[in-house]
Amino acid sequence: MFFLISILMLTTLLVCYAGYIFLIVDKRAEDKVLQDQETFAALDDKNYSFDIPEEADTYEQLRLTEPPDKRTLPLALLDRAKADIPRIEQLEKDHPRMARLFQKGLLPFHVWEQLLDAEAIMDTEVNSVQAEAERLQKGWGQGVFSQAYQMLRKEREDEQRMEQLQRESAVLSLNFEKLSGDVVTIQADGRRVSQQTAMVLRKESANEELATKTSVKAELVSGTGEDKRVHCCDLPSLELDAQQEKQWKQIGSDPTGLRLQVRFVRRTHGAKAGFAVEQIRATVPETAATVVAATKVTGVGGS
Repeated sequence: MFFLISILMLTTLLVCYAGYIFLIVDKRAEDKVLQDQETFAALDDKNYSFDIPEEADTYEQLRLTEPPDKRTLPLALLDRAKADIPRIEQLEKDHPRMARLFQKGLLPFHVWEQLLDAEAIMDTEVNSVQAEAERLQKGWGQGVFSQAYQMLRKEREDEQRMEQLQRESAVLSLNFEKLSGDVVTIQADGRRVSQQTAMVLRKESANEELATKTSVKAELVSGTGEDKRVHCCDLPSLELDAQQEKQWKQIGSDPTGLRLQVRFVRRTHGAKAGFAVEQIRATVPETAATVVAATKVTGVGGS
């Protein structure tokens, strides 16, 4: 009797646990799917939008012209295959998520049908590309998408490197306004600007000549998109010592703003001595907010 009661209790516990899994855990998984905005990224007014890349039409039109250069069609076909790959990846990503929604009754039947139609269209497109590759070069049909993927991956890696460089890069612009009102612009580039970061003067800026008395407006822009940072400082009066051949001047003293150490070198002599910028070191605060600060100039070094 005790054994039967134990079996009954164990069975009851297993049933309760299974119910918990079904009602709680499965519900959490469903809620996670619903909260994932990417799940519905391909849906617009309860429709699954899908189209063949324009490279397919471009290739077909080019094929009809029978171009004399034998490289033209293979290169165009590779472009077509590369354009197909993101669509293939998107379908592979969308299918399991939308299948789950459809099984839960959360996805309209016609949308599910549209997804299946898109997959059929893509299958036809892939077969067409492979057949055309085989026609152009025997044995290429099985490898055309592998080659296209390798090319696409390299392009993506190049784009990522470029984006990384853009996020790390910075452009400094210094506008020196003479008493006459003329403005001389000096620009320099840098990477990963933080504390006392050396900026590289652009070639055209290294030849610009400055007056001994000017006002200065400086702006440093780094990063792109959401990572873009802008720091500024405005100096009403900058006066250089015509008796010194080389001199450092600091622009900006606010620790929450842009600070620059600029080395000027004398270009000409006498009362109308002119100067050029020789070196720049930039320091920016860690905050990502735009900082605008009116600063005073102080000497930080000798000639």
